[in-house]
Amino acid sequence: MADLSLTDRMLDEVGNMHASDILLLSFIIIGAGILTYIILVVLNNKKPEKQRRSKFVLFLIALHVSFFTTVILFVYKVVVIGLEYLFKNS
Repeated sequence: MADLSLTDRMLDEVGNMHASDILLLSFIIIGAGILTYIILVVLNNKKPEKQRRSKFVLFLIALHVSFFTTVILFVYKVVVIGLEYLFKNS
């Protein structure tokens, strides 16, 4: 088998280290999107006929909500890790 270069070893290590985070973020995107879509459809069905939005618009809103939720959680996690690093090294 060929010798792995330093870059290949580092990519493998980073991939193994963050695989669970990537899976968690994927599940959050899917879960938040589905939950938001269901809530929007239920609320949309309670509106009068002329004020209802299309299912495609509701899907796009749910997609945006799920990605923004993921971004907020990811940024929060990175900020907490950064603060722990700063306080540990001071």
